Amino acid sequence: MKKVILLFLAAGVFLSCQNNAKYKIKGTVADVAYEGTNVYLQKMADDTMIITDSGIVQNGKFSFSGIVDVQELRFIILDESVDPQKASGIPILVEPGKLDVRFDSVIIVKGTKINSTYTDYRLKQNILRKEIKSLIEQYNSTKAAGEMTDSLEAEINKAYDNIEGQLADLTFTIIKDNIKNELGEYIFLNSSSMFEPEQQKEILSLADDDFKGKEKIKKIMKHLENVENVAVGKKFVDFTLKSSSGDDVSLSDYAGKGKYVLVDFWASWCGPCRNEMPNVVAAYDKYKEKGFEVIGVSFDKNHADWIQGIKDLNMTWPQMSDLQYWDSPLVDMYAINGIPHTVLLDKEGIIIEKNLRGNELFDKLAELMP
Repeated sequence: MKKVILLFLAAGVFLSCQNNAKYKIKGTVADVAYEGTNVYLQKMADDTMIITDSGIVQNGKFSFSGIVDVQELRFIILDESVDPQKASGIPILVEPGKLDVRFDSVIIVKGTKINSTYTDYRLKQNILRKEIKSLIEQYNSTKAAGEMTDSLEAEINKAYDNIEGQLADLTFTIIKDNIKNELGEYIFLNSSSMFEPEQQKEILSLADDDFKGKEKIKKIMKHLENVENVAVGKKFVDFTLKSSSGDDVSLSDYAGKGKYVLVDFWASWCGPCRNEMPNVVAAYDKYKEKGFEVIGVSFDKNHADWIQGIKDLNMTWPQMSDLQYWDSPLVDMYAINGIPHTVLLDKEGIIIEKNLRGNELFDKLAELMP
């Protein structure tokens, strides 16, 4: 009899564990255009979406249920062909409990703590993005009307930077609080570029080894290593490319030779590079006799375009390129996220500043070479 009772109790515990591990997802879809269409529960495996469950939107509703032992990242996806311009998918963290998902003008997920927190984050994120969009529209319309003043431009840029900072802080907080689960990891993978290197390091210091072993994370960690290698205070990292005439030329042919050297990463196809180049030309003309040199490093992919760009922009300083576009090893070597990108070296080849533009460049050169 004792054995029977023990077996009964064990079975009860097992059933209790199963019940505790159940999840139930109830969904509603406001748009009647989705009526009768498929809805999928998917997971990501090696950058490929795999369907784990499916249903049909009936009377504006759908549901999923099952057993889950640990938290798992899933994606609820409506039929994307109904309205390609409309958001039709949402990541969720499947865990024991009940979730309510509503697809409307925005997608709302409520129920378990982390999913409710993620919804609150997305709603705040949407508000900030709308504010950014409004600022961009204001900037463009004012510029087009010829009504832009220096003070107004500075005001708009300041507001833009402020909102971007709020967005980064908001995202950093939710990732940091959830980097131990798959949803936090997913958010980080899709937004890591918005953080400063020190913030990325802080988040990764909290992550587990499995996450750090992912190929995308390995690339981020390698990028952080490269950032450290070319940080202010470090000696320049040398490289050899082809000059505009086809000869081998190295950065060390110029850097560390007793001159201040501005390494200017640019490309003929880059609009912001072309806009900034007159400032570099003016700085070179003013300070070249005082010991200032500029080295142009192009991310062009066509030799003729590169040469024409040098001519059009009146660049009379040494140039080099491997004509590999963004595939150039220098992108990783110098941890470059965009161009124009500049690195200022002192007379010994030590990096002293980065990304100086316009008046900032002139002010720094005036300080170094009064």
